[in-house]
Amino acid sequence: MLVGLVAVSIPSLGLSTSAPPRAARADQACGRVEFVSGLEAVFGRFKTHQQALTFRSKVTGRGFVNANIIEGCNEFRVVIRGIDTFDIGVDLQDEARREGFAVTLECIQAKQLGHWEVIFGHGRDRVTASAFVSRAATAGFPGVKLRSDPCGGFEAYLPGFDDQREAQSFVTEAKARGFDVIAELN
Repeated sequence: MLVGLVAVSIPSLGLSTSAPPRAARADQACGRVEFVSGLEAVFGRFKTHQQALTFRSKVTGRGFVNANIIEGCNEFRVVIRGIDTFDIGVDLQDEARREGFAVTLECIQAKQLGHWEVIFGHGRDRVTASAFVSRAATAGFPGVKLRSDPCGGFEAYLPGFDDQREAQSFVTEAKARGFDVIAELN
């Protein structure tokens, strides 16, 4: 009787949430967080993991060896990630369609970190975006970095501002030196 009383009065002992463990895991799986922006070629969407595995085998069997399964909130996607430019994505899409796959290109947005940064520009490819980095370094703005844009291409940015005021002050200085930059919260 004592065990029953304890079980009823303290049902969530040891859990960080009052929901049962299975529900807590489902919430975490559904709330997928992406850490890298870029393009994703989606070969198909499925209700079960087994359906996705079967389809992935078909996709990889036809030469798309980098296909992966990504679990979402209510589906499993067979995808290829790491597509640098939109042009490469379109080429991959055309090749997949010749093999009978109705591939869509989708943008993945990385989790925002809440840091202020200054954007120096966007390039269709790595070479174009690298020109922003070189020009900034030559003008006395070292530390500009590259990252993938959500829909292909690359973004040249300078991280490390403590707040909006500091980022805006830098924007004013960079614009005075001929750069078309903006401050944004990432």
